Amino acid sequence: MKSGYINPIYKLSLNDISKAPAKISYSQWSMFEKCPKQWKLSYIDKLAPFTHSIATCFGTAFHETLQEYLTILYTKSVKEANELDLRDMLLTCLKQEYLKGVQANGGEHFSTPTELQEHLEDGVQIIEWFKKRRAQYFSTKNQELVGIEVELAVPASPVNKNVYWYGFIDIVVRDTVQNKIKILDIKTSRMGWNKWQKADKLKQAQLVAYKKYFADQFGTPIDNIDIEFFIVKRKLLEESMFPQRRVQILNPASGSVTRKKIQRSIDTFIEYCFDNDGNKQVSKNYLAIAGKGAKHCKWCPFKMDYDNCPKENRIRE
Repeated sequence: MKSGYINPIYKLSLNDISKAPAKISYSQWSMFEKCPKQWKLSYIDKLAPFTHSIATCFGTAFHETLQEYLTILYTKSVKEANELDLRDMLLTCLKQEYLKGVQANGGEHFSTPTELQEHLEDGVQIIEWFKKRRAQYFSTKNQELVGIEVELAVPASPVNKNVYWYGFIDIVVRDTVQNKIKILDIKTSRMGWNKWQKADKLKQAQLVAYKKYFADQFGTPIDNIDIEFFIVKRKLLEESMFPQRRVQILNPASGSVTRKKIQRSIDTFIEYCFDNDGNKQVSKNYLAIAGKGAKHCKWCPFKMDYDNCPKENRIRE
């Protein structure tokens, strides 16, 4: 099951990405920002290894289940949305995502039945919690669904019109009274984001970029667009003296100064990595940036690949 909906009026502004000579995504740009060498190994040399996990499978399955619920909620009725068998939908999606991962991993399993069952039950608890509090986060009063998995395909930079920004926005709604757009990105996290994750400007830049490119593609005044991370905790503390929130809401700063700073960074990425026709620059020198305390290496799939990324070449800041 793959959820997807676009309001017919907004459908007119969709672009055919197949005609774009080159495309980039938030994942590409943010990877380059942290470590150009990892970007080169992943996107030029095509050496990125298998990265599926039960956490990514769960995240995708939860996304699709919630998105299907919200599609019915906004396009039909609250009653019909609440009648959906969300547990069965989540189970089906989780199985599908896991089996796709097993296939991509050459038939090798990367989780256990116990772990799969744990994630399913966690997801069911989240859904039951969410249905009781749905109106707090997704009111239907004066709200219109613009789209689910809204495709962005628009030139990424004025320095090179042949490189397009390509991505999908999880949820877009419009306040029909104030004519305000809200872009939401759903994140699933075991215990939520900590203070360092919340303060991570590169994480926040994802939605700031989406705001800019949504405005470009759909002709919406950029000051009429709000952005929000909707962060769902998979686990709550078993023993806590204080009330716990299942959902964290984060609204990144996205004023003109922030947007210009991010756009300059994207411009630099495109100028360095692509020629004027949109071809990747294979002969450039892509530095391995380990960062302070080698923080960029910690989760890098090439951390132990000393042939392609020699340890002595990694730059610590």
